Amino acid sequence: MTKDLSLHRSLTLFALIFACMNTGSAAEPIALAEFAKLPAYSNVKISPTGDYLAATVRNDDGESSLVVLDMEDNQITAIARGFGRDFITNFIWANDERVVAWVGRKFGSRDAPSATDNVVAMNWDGSKKEWIYGRGKNENLAYDRSYRVAQYLHRLPEDDEHILIAVNDFSKANGSFTEALKLDIYSGRTRRVTRAPMRGAQLVADNDGAIRLSVGADPDNENAITIHRRDDKRWSLIGQYKSKEGSLTPVGFTPGNNYVYVLDDRETDTTSLYLYDPEKGHHDLLYGHGVVDIEDVEQAPDGKVIGVYTEPDYPDFEILDPEHEISLWLQAVQVALRGYRVTPTSATEDGRLAIIRADSDRLPARYYLLKTDTMQLSQIVSVLPGIDEQKMRPTDAYKLEVRDGTTVYAYLTQPDDTDGPFPMVVMPHGGPHGVRDYWRYDPDVQMLASRGYAVLQINFRGSGGYGRSFLHEGYGKWGTLMQDDVTDATQWAIKQGLADSKRVCIYGASYGGYAAMMGGVREPDLYKCVIAYVGVYDLELMFEKGDIPRREAGIVYLKQAVGTDKDDLRARSPIHNLDKLKAPVFIVHGGEDFRVDVEHAYRLRDKLEELGKPYEWMLKEKEAHGFYRPENRLELYERMLAFLNTNIGPNSAVVTE
Repeated sequence: MTKDLSLHRSLTLFALIFACMNTGSAAEPIALAEFAKLPAYSNVKISPTGDYLAATVRNDDGESSLVVLDMEDNQITAIARGFGRDFITNFIWANDERVVAWVGRKFGSRDAPSATDNVVAMNWDGSKKEWIYGRGKNENLAYDRSYRVAQYLHRLPEDDEHILIAVNDFSKANGSFTEALKLDIYSGRTRRVTRAPMRGAQLVADNDGAIRLSVGADPDNENAITIHRRDDKRWSLIGQYKSKEGSLTPVGFTPGNNYVYVLDDRETDTTSLYLYDPEKGHHDLLYGHGVVDIEDVEQAPDGKVIGVYTEPDYPDFEILDPEHEISLWLQAVQVALRGYRVTPTSATEDGRLAIIRADSDRLPARYYLLKTDTMQLSQIVSVLPGIDEQKMRPTDAYKLEVRDGTTVYAYLTQPDDTDGPFPMVVMPHGGPHGVRDYWRYDPDVQMLASRGYAVLQINFRGSGGYGRSFLHEGYGKWGTLMQDDVTDATQWAIKQGLADSKRVCIYGASYGGYAAMMGGVREPDLYKCVIAYVGVYDLELMFEKGDIPRREAGIVYLKQAVGTDKDDLRARSPIHNLDKLKAPVFIVHGGEDFRVDVEHAYRLRDKLEELGKPYEWMLKEKEAHGFYRPENRLELYERMLAFLNTNIGPNSAVVTE
């Protein structure tokens, strides 16, 4: 009964269109429980005719559902509930009446949902609700993390009863040969269209739904990106590119299907947009940024590219076709929502209505309905209604030079508008390769800022987004060059008068947990405490435990990113260097962590005990790679703040020279 009432409250919020309102006193900080909540909504899309909205909704217990709303009377018409860790990873309106959703599982807040082969479909009124693909069709088959995956590939034009899906089984060492299936969205019947020429490949369809390209990583050749073209049902090799040579990633086909838009960094250090001729192999540069990779591409339903998104520091959108009808209203919306990152999620077939997502450093996300003829913009829902953006702190971007003259970008969030210096928490991101920090709402950052701490985030070398050279400079440099960038950014904040040199701690999750521990080891006098969350502490153990070494491609990645020399791995592992550590450590982990095995945390704890080093311990047996349950996230925040307050807070015993 409690679950149903909680879900009803969430759905009621979804059905309302409301204006932004500030509540409470500006002096009152947001309750910690609000920061601990997971977003109530993760996507909103409008049906092709504009009669209905569909959204993924999460209730207070974290369970995910797909909900349909009638636009005329704002009434809920259909619900497809997930249970436990089931999570709606993606959904589409396959035709005017039917929505199709892909079901995954969420094992940890620091991991993306794990895809499955389960696909469910229902009509706008909840009728004909069926599992149309996957083991969900057979209730006797339990979910066993076998890594069989079914992904959306194409909504076929002129065919309202079928879609294309791509199916793979990643329980095999290198995945299976990807199959494209034509799936009946009512009966669930399938017909194989083609099979990829290599294991684990991504298939790319043109605007008519014809499978034209295959892209995959070859573990037998250092995970080289391998591209094949399909003509007359036969595959031919276009090219193969090792990671340091760059890669080519298809975005979509042009109107007419003669050319392909691709993101390519083989001739430019940053990933740029090209027009590619798959027949002749020619490509023409359309847009490139000198500092950062293109983050995303806005492509119209007819295949035309409207513009590109980049983010060297603050988000930017570059219009490439200013006369396109979508460009006209999208530019107007960006002016109306200036100061926010603006992206459309869906639109009606006639272009009359569109759904807009807006977020910022202080706003988790809001969804708006846009009437493109009148340019009327109405708010639909906020994904975290308990977060008042007026009480959040702005995140400022900085560009700085580290010790060898390399430019890195960083973000700093101050707890108030005074000049400082502030007690500061340095927060290296996870990943690390291909991942970066962005100018966006981060609950950890805003929670810490609301309690008086400045927060520093650094896109150190090895991070993604800043070009191929910047990315690969971090390979094999865990704990050395990558750590030096974090150290130099910390020292920069101190020299700028933004951080109190006697009140600095370091906190990170996953690779960030590794960087936090290595910061404490390499800079014992800089950091007064360390918070290590679901982190890696023994680099050799990465080759033995966790899900990365289960696949051959994962082993290849570890050899490239971490290295193989045992003496070097030990020299760069926190577990073997704790004698240098001075700061107390707060260790946090989940007992079901599939990515970074909990053995890392146990080894760190045991070694600290052996050396008589102070530490605190928080283990949640039923959590995985990052805490998912709100009550555990709240407890983590409470204990983090107590730990920080003891070591660098106003009443901490700071030693001064």
